[in-house]
Amino acid sequence: MRRKRFQGILFGPQGSGKSTQGKLLSQYFQVPYYSSGDMFRRDMEEQTRLGSMVSEYVGSGMLAPDELVDAIIKKYVSAEDFSHGFILDGYPRNVEQAMTLDKLQKINLAIQIKFSDEEAVKRLGGRLQCDKCRELFHETLLPKSERNKCTVCGGKLRKREDDKESIIRKRLAAYRFMTEPMARYYREIGVLLAVNGGQDIPDLFEELIRKTTRLGFHPMH
Repeated sequence: MRRKRFQGILFGPQGSGKSTQGKLLSQYFQVPYYSSGDMFRRDMEEQTRLGSMVSEYVGSGMLAPDELVDAIIKKYVSAEDFSHGFILDGYPRNVEQAMTLDKLQKINLAIQIKFSDEEAVKRLGGRLQCDKCRELFHETLLPKSERNKCTVCGGKLRKREDDKESIIRKRLAAYRFMTEPMARYYREIGVLLAVNGGQDIPDLFEELIRKTTRLGFHPMH
Protein backbone atom coordinates (compact mmCIF):
# COMPACT_ATOMS: atom_id res chain seq x y z
CA MET A 1 0.00 0.00 0.00
CA ARG A 2 1.28 3.48 -0.90
CA ARG A 3 2.42 5.53 2.08
CA LYS A 4 0.02 8.40 2.67
CA ARG A 5 0.84 11.75 4.20
CA PHE A 6 -1.45 12.59 7.14
CA GLN A 7 -3.78 15.43 6.08
CA GLY A 8 -6.64 15.20 8.52
CA ILE A 9 -9.07 16.66 11.00
CA LEU A 10 -10.32 15.60 14.42
CA PHE A 11 -13.85 16.08 15.68
CA GLY A 12 -15.80 14.89 18.69
CA PRO A 13 -17.81 16.27 21.62
CA GLN A 14 -16.29 18.44 24.31
CA GLY A 15 -14.16 16.38 26.68
CA SER A 16 -13.46 13.59 24.19
CA GLY A 17 -9.71 14.33 24.18
CA LYS A 18 -9.35 15.76 20.68
CA SER A 19 -6.48 18.11 21.50
CA THR A 20 -4.57 15.44 23.46
CA GLN A 21 -4.84 12.89 20.66
CA GLY A 22 -4.18 15.54 18.03
CA LYS A 23 -0.87 16.52 19.63
CA LEU A 24 0.14 12.87 20.05
CA LEU A 25 -0.68 12.13 16.41
CA SER A 26 1.22 15.26 15.37
CA GLN A 27 4.35 13.99 17.11
CA TYR A 28 3.96 10.46 15.74
CA PHE A 29 3.30 11.40 12.12
CA GLN A 30 5.67 14.40 12.23
CA VAL A 31 3.10 16.85 10.90
CA PRO A 32 2.03 20.19 12.41
CA TYR A 33 -0.98 20.40 14.72
CA TYR A 34 -3.34 23.34 14.32
CA SER A 35 -6.09 24.29 16.76
CA SER A 36 -8.80 26.61 15.45
CA GLY A 37 -9.20 27.92 19.00
CA ASP A 38 -5.53 28.97 19.04
CA MET A 39 -5.99 30.70 15.69
CA PHE A 40 -9.00 32.66 16.94
CA ARG A 41 -7.26 33.60 20.21
CA ARG A 42 -4.18 34.80 18.34
CA ASP A 43 -6.25 37.10 16.14
CA MET A 44 -8.21 38.33 19.15
CA GLU A 45 -5.03 39.07 21.12
CA GLU A 46 -3.44 40.84 18.14
CA GLN A 47 -6.71 42.76 17.66
CA THR A 48 -6.80 42.16 13.93
CA ARG A 49 -9.93 43.17 12.06
CA LEU A 50 -11.16 39.58 12.06
CA GLY A 51 -10.09 39.08 15.68
CA SER A 52 -12.03 42.14 16.80
CA MET A 53 -15.14 40.79 15.12
CA VAL A 54 -14.70 37.42 16.86
CA SER A 55 -14.26 39.20 20.21
CA GLU A 56 -17.64 40.87 19.79
CA TYR A 57 -19.38 37.53 19.33
CA VAL A 58 -17.45 35.89 22.18
CA GLY A 59 -18.23 38.80 24.47
CA SER A 60 -21.95 38.45 23.79
CA GLY A 61 -21.87 34.66 24.28
CA MET A 62 -22.71 33.95 20.65
CA LEU A 63 -21.08 31.65 18.10
CA ALA A 64 -19.25 33.48 15.33
CA PRO A 65 -20.97 33.01 11.94
CA ASP A 66 -19.55 30.59 9.38
CA GLU A 67 -18.35 33.42 7.12
CA LEU A 68 -16.16 34.89 9.86
CA VAL A 69 -14.80 31.53 11.03
CA ASP A 70 -14.08 30.51 7.42
CA ALA A 71 -12.22 33.78 6.80
CA ILE A 72 -9.86 33.21 9.75
CA ILE A 73 -9.20 29.59 8.76
CA LYS A 74 -8.60 30.64 5.15
CA LYS A 75 -6.03 33.20 6.31
CA TYR A 76 -4.03 30.58 8.22
CA VAL A 77 -4.32 27.90 5.54
CA SER A 78 -2.98 30.42 3.01
CA ALA A 79 -0.11 31.48 5.30
CA GLU A 80 1.00 28.02 6.45
CA ASP A 81 2.53 25.26 4.34
CA PHE A 82 -0.01 22.44 4.53
CA SER A 83 1.57 20.51 1.66
CA HIS A 84 3.62 18.29 4.01
CA GLY A 85 0.65 17.17 6.08
CA PHE A 86 -1.30 18.58 9.02
CA ILE A 87 -3.78 17.84 11.80
CA LEU A 88 -6.61 20.35 12.26
CA ASP A 89 -8.62 20.37 15.50
CA GLY A 90 -11.78 22.42 16.09
CA TYR A 91 -12.60 23.16 12.47
CA PRO A 92 -14.82 22.40 10.63
CA ARG A 93 -17.78 22.45 13.05
CA ASN A 94 -20.58 21.76 10.58
CA VAL A 95 -21.10 20.30 7.12
CA GLU A 96 -21.06 23.72 5.47
CA GLN A 97 -17.64 24.46 6.97
CA ALA A 98 -16.45 20.99 5.92
CA MET A 99 -17.39 21.80 2.34
CA THR A 100 -15.54 25.11 2.59
CA LEU A 101 -12.42 23.34 3.88
CA ASP A 102 -12.56 20.94 0.93
CA LYS A 103 -12.17 23.95 -1.36
CA LEU A 104 -9.26 25.36 0.66
CA GLN A 105 -7.37 22.15 1.46
CA LYS A 106 -8.20 18.55 0.68
CA ILE A 107 -8.09 16.12 3.61
CA ASN A 108 -7.61 12.37 3.46
CA LEU A 109 -8.74 11.45 6.98
CA ALA A 110 -11.48 12.66 9.31
CA ILE A 111 -11.21 11.13 12.79
CA GLN A 112 -14.44 11.09 14.80
CA ILE A 113 -13.95 10.48 18.53
CA LYS A 114 -17.24 9.14 19.87
CA PHE A 115 -18.05 10.03 23.46
CA SER A 116 -21.27 9.99 25.51
CA ASP A 117 -22.74 13.10 27.14
CA GLU A 118 -22.48 11.55 30.61
CA GLU A 119 -18.79 10.77 30.14
CA ALA A 120 -18.21 14.31 28.88
CA VAL A 121 -19.93 15.89 31.90
CA LYS A 122 -17.89 13.72 34.27
CA ARG A 123 -14.59 14.48 32.53
CA LEU A 124 -15.10 18.20 31.98
CA GLY A 125 -16.62 18.79 35.42
CA GLY A 126 -13.31 17.83 37.03
CA ARG A 127 -11.04 19.92 34.83
CA LEU A 128 -8.71 22.54 36.29
CA GLN A 129 -6.81 25.13 34.26
CA CYS A 130 -3.77 27.18 35.14
CA ASP A 131 -4.28 30.95 35.19
CA LYS A 132 -0.82 31.55 33.73
CA CYS A 133 0.20 28.86 31.22
CA ARG A 134 -3.35 27.56 30.50
CA GLU A 135 -2.26 23.95 31.08
CA LEU A 136 -5.18 21.62 31.84
CA PHE A 137 -5.35 19.09 34.69
CA HIS A 138 -8.01 16.82 36.13
CA GLU A 139 -8.72 16.89 39.83
CA THR A 140 -9.01 13.10 40.07
CA LEU A 141 -5.42 12.76 38.85
CA LEU A 142 -3.95 15.24 41.32
CA PRO A 143 -3.39 14.76 45.06
CA LYS A 144 -5.59 17.11 47.11
CA SER A 145 -2.51 19.03 48.16
CA GLU A 146 -1.71 19.88 44.50
CA ARG A 147 -5.17 20.89 43.26
CA ASN A 148 -4.52 24.61 43.71
CA LYS A 149 -1.08 24.93 42.12
CA CYS A 150 0.07 24.24 38.55
CA THR A 151 2.86 21.65 38.45
CA VAL A 152 4.19 23.20 35.22
CA CYS A 153 4.61 26.89 36.07
CA GLY A 154 3.34 27.28 39.64
CA GLY A 155 0.29 29.30 38.64
CA LYS A 156 -3.10 29.00 40.33
CA LEU A 157 -5.48 26.26 39.17
CA ARG A 158 -9.15 27.09 38.71
CA LYS A 159 -12.26 25.53 37.25
CA ARG A 160 -13.29 27.14 33.97
CA GLU A 161 -16.61 28.94 33.83
CA ASP A 162 -17.67 26.94 30.78
CA ASP A 163 -17.11 23.65 32.66
CA LYS A 164 -20.25 24.05 34.75
CA GLU A 165 -22.66 21.17 34.09
CA SER A 166 -25.46 23.35 32.70
CA ILE A 167 -23.08 24.99 30.23
CA ILE A 168 -21.44 21.67 29.31
CA ARG A 169 -24.82 20.15 28.42
CA LYS A 170 -25.71 23.15 26.23
CA ARG A 171 -22.41 22.81 24.39
CA LEU A 172 -22.97 19.07 23.94
CA ALA A 173 -26.45 19.67 22.54
CA ALA A 174 -24.97 22.14 20.05
CA TYR A 175 -22.33 19.58 19.05
CA ARG A 176 -24.92 16.83 18.46
CA PHE A 177 -27.00 19.19 16.32
CA MET A 178 -24.29 20.99 14.34
CA THR A 179 -21.10 18.95 14.27
CA GLU A 180 -22.01 15.28 14.54
CA PRO A 181 -23.72 15.25 11.11
CA MET A 182 -20.24 15.67 9.61
CA ALA A 183 -19.74 11.95 10.23
CA ARG A 184 -22.18 11.13 7.44
CA TYR A 185 -20.57 13.68 5.11
CA TYR A 186 -17.07 12.25 5.61
CA ARG A 187 -18.31 8.67 5.48
CA GLU A 188 -19.86 9.33 2.08
CA ILE A 189 -16.58 10.66 0.66
CA GLY A 190 -14.67 7.73 2.17
CA VAL A 191 -12.35 9.38 4.71
CA LEU A 192 -14.12 8.77 8.05
CA LEU A 193 -12.44 6.86 10.89
CA ALA A 194 -14.62 6.56 14.02
CA VAL A 195 -13.14 5.48 17.38
CA ASN A 196 -14.38 5.13 20.96
CA GLY A 197 -13.20 8.06 23.09
CA GLY A 198 -14.15 6.40 26.37
CA GLN A 199 -10.77 4.65 26.61
CA ASP A 200 -7.69 5.70 28.52
CA ILE A 201 -5.44 8.09 26.57
CA PRO A 202 -2.71 5.50 25.76
CA ASP A 203 -5.27 2.90 24.65
CA LEU A 204 -7.06 5.32 22.34
CA PHE A 205 -3.77 6.51 20.86
CA GLU A 206 -2.69 2.90 20.28
CA GLU A 207 -5.98 2.19 18.48
CA LEU A 208 -5.56 5.28 16.31
CA ILE A 209 -2.02 4.33 15.31
CA ARG A 210 -3.06 0.75 14.55
CA LYS A 211 -6.01 1.80 12.39
CA THR A 212 -4.28 4.67 10.59
CA THR A 213 -1.29 2.44 9.80
CA ARG A 214 -3.69 -0.11 8.34
CA LEU A 215 -5.06 2.67 6.13
CA GLY A 216 -1.57 3.41 4.79
CA PHE A 217 -0.55 6.39 6.94
CA HIS A 218 3.04 6.42 8.17
CA PRO A 219 5.44 8.96 9.71
CA MET A 220 7.21 11.04 7.09
CA HIS A 221 10.97 11.16 7.56
